[in-house]
Amino acid sequence: MDYRVMKVLLVEDDEDDYVLIRDLLSEIKGTEYITEWVQSYDQALERLTSRENQVCLMDYRLGPHNGLELLQGTKETRAFAPVIFVTGQEDYQIDLKAMKLGATDYLVKSQLTGPLLDRSIRYAMERWQSEKALRNAYEEIELRVEERTAELASANAALKRSSEEIKLFAYSLAHDLKNPVFAIHALVKRLSRHCKDSLDEKANEYCERIVAGSEEIAALIEQIYTYISAKECSSIIEKLSLTEILQGIHEEFVPQLTARHIEWSQPDGDIEICADRLSLLRILRNLVENALKYGGDELSRIRIGYKNHGDYHVLSVRDDGAGLEDPDVDRIFGLFSRSTRAKGVQGAGLGLAIVKELARQHRGEVWTEPPVGPGASFFVSIAKRLPL
Repeated sequence: MDYRVMKVLLVEDDEDDYVLIRDLLSEIKGTEYITEWVQSYDQALERLTSRENQVCLMDYRLGPHNGLELLQGTKETRAFAPVIFVTGQEDYQIDLKAMKLGATDYLVKSQLTGPLLDRSIRYAMERWQSEKALRNAYEEIELRVEERTAELASANAALKRSSEEIKLFAYSLAHDLKNPVFAIHALVKRLSRHCKDSLDEKANEYCERIVAGSEEIAALIEQIYTYISAKECSSIIEKLSLTEILQGIHEEFVPQLTARHIEWSQPDGDIEICADRLSLLRILRNLVENALKYGGDELSRIRIGYKNHGDYHVLSVRDDGAGLEDPDVDRIFGLFSRSTRAKGVQGAGLGLAIVKELARQHRGEVWTEPPVGPGASFFVSIAKRLPL
């Protein structure tokens, strides 16, 4: 910075003190100090915001006002020059207040010398420039943050619109596919039944494949509906009896359990859980259905467990069937992911993804652990403190 010429605003209501400070400034070598003198609060406030002076020397006493009030006023109207406080007596409290209000230095008139004034002004200018650079950088960062926030808000709005469009498309596609698939399924079954004797073996095989394929498509459509509704439908949290829920699921699967001689066990006693009824049914139904689907011929037992674990209810579904292969564990909860043991088993790979989503909505998680012995073990946590 060039210090050869400096414009100084002197705010001083005593003419003798003005003359003293002006003379001290005129004695300084190497810098020409051009002094502008004002005596009142209003004049000083106007000149401090004019950008015409490079530094201000301000007296504490200003008639009915004082320098601290002026500093506060310049802080509110934003002064464009550093302020050095000059007072007739040394007072630590005034010094402290002045510094808090933005003064760059505090000088006592009885101790003033030309070199002291020169050094204080240079220090004030250097500090002011540094603070100005910081302020500009901060304002630039704030502006960039505002711009980035606006961009993110716009991107989020676009993403939300896109999500709504995809959701609508998925609903529409599933709805539009359901009727023709059901029609194909029904027509081919009727064709196979009425024309079975007139069709050769190959034609009858084709009919069976079409029926099986249409059933898989219908099941996939139903799972897509279930997954979307799991993400979109609001939960109704209520107090539920776990025993009642499990009895309903057991009755649903009794035909399969009986036909395959599979033992069923569940917790004793009535356990109360706060959750969404439909979600809890879906979670347990999907896990039991998985055990029946992928347990294989080895499956002979399904055990439902419950553990009170701190802030969570932890439910488990264990079986002694074929189990999981190691590569399956990290991906089976993803969309359309299926166990490597699922070859030849009907399914779309959405069951565990639905369980994961429903657990998340209950502030919980789903995971699997290596069982003791053969089979698979799945666990689901549900937070206890869900709003009713």
